[in-house]
Amino acid sequence: MKILYISHRIPYPPNKGDKLRMFYTIRHLSRQHQIDVVSFIDSAAERIHIGELKKYCRAVTCLERSLWLSYLYTAWYLGKKLPVSLGHFYAKTFKKLVREHLKNNKYDLIIVFSSTMAQYVADYHDCPKILDLVDADSEKWFQYAGYASPLKAFIYRLEGKRLRAYEQEIAKYFNVCTVVTGQEKKILREIIPAEKLKVVKNGFNLLPQHDLSFTKSTPPALLFIGGMFYFAYIDGILHFYKNSLPLIKKQFPDVKLYIVGADPSPTIRRLAQTDNQVIVTGHVPEVLPYLEKAWVYIVPLRMAPGLQNKILEAMACSLPVVATSAAVSGIEAAAGHDLLVADDPGEFAQSVVKLLQDSRLRQEIGGNGRKLVEGKYDWNVNLQEFDKIITGLGFTTKRGNFPSP
Repeated sequence: MKILYISHRIPYPPNKGDKLRMFYTIRHLSRQHQIDVVSFIDSAAERIHIGELKKYCRAVTCLERSLWLSYLYTAWYLGKKLPVSLGHFYAKTFKKLVREHLKNNKYDLIIVFSSTMAQYVADYHDCPKILDLVDADSEKWFQYAGYASPLKAFIYRLEGKRLRAYEQEIAKYFNVCTVVTGQEKKILREIIPAEKLKVVKNGFNLLPQHDLSFTKSTPPALLFIGGMFYFAYIDGILHFYKNSLPLIKKQFPDVKLYIVGADPSPTIRRLAQTDNQVIVTGHVPEVLPYLEKAWVYIVPLRMAPGLQNKILEAMACSLPVVATSAAVSGIEAAAGHDLLVADDPGEFAQSVVKLLQDSRLRQEIGGNGRKLVEGKYDWNVNLQEFDKIITGLGFTTKRGNFPSP
């Protein structure tokens, strides 16, 4: 089968949530099918990754996204009363590129990653199409609105409403829509027919080096990993620093907090400038050294749609996790057994202290977490669901032209 795979960024390297899912899906499908990838890249420097991706694909074609054009189309879509997220990932040259592939190749299937890219093939009807929604993007904006200033909350709710209407409409143009968790399916089945929604769970590529030793250096260290430009992560870490970390310091005055992730915001950088026990790294080539340092992995997110892949990574390293219920809503884990869950800042701090005080408990929770990843989050097993979906394609799709500039 010849498959055209369309994505908003190049599916390599597999070092963050969306790229992980894209890459492992492509790798899995390439074992039985021919894959052509058409994607945006954020800079010319990313072209270095094309060669690695070509090991699994027949062809990889990338277009560098123009930032100023993204802003222009974002404003355009705002005026058209469409989600601005669509405008952010629209380019006439990309649409032309997709059309050239469709004209020059007879594809048996099109897979589109994320709702923002669905606009490029919504009006193409010569082969079946799968839309990997991954998350309910609209829900993310509604969550943001609950923790933002009044003006930002208004903007976020508006985008959420537009995205929710868009998700409902765009699903009509695709045979199947896939999501990453049952929770996402539950949210979206209010607007998308349940028979069109399929869950394809993420996984984790377990390697020997992920089985870390429990011998930890002193002082005790807490760790959070994530792109620190992301609103939900900034909010979660600031909330933790203000409300939970002081309580932890009462029991462990020398505790260190490592915040690892690309492009930290000025507010996150200031934490390290004013507190020498906070280490903000920015981008790092490899996160494993920080996982080795950490005693406890924290995920204090107040908003976290979808599945947090970094939790799986910490669990795979036998690192005990303390997370909010929002952060683990997409993970099939047992609170108190596979990880500790707390939403109240005081209870969150107490859970962290409990683990810092008890090395046996750290080993027990960490070991249970690793077993969970081994048993439920194997890419090779979970992606077999894609094979079933492809075999069973047959739902009808709406015909017509989806609006675009």
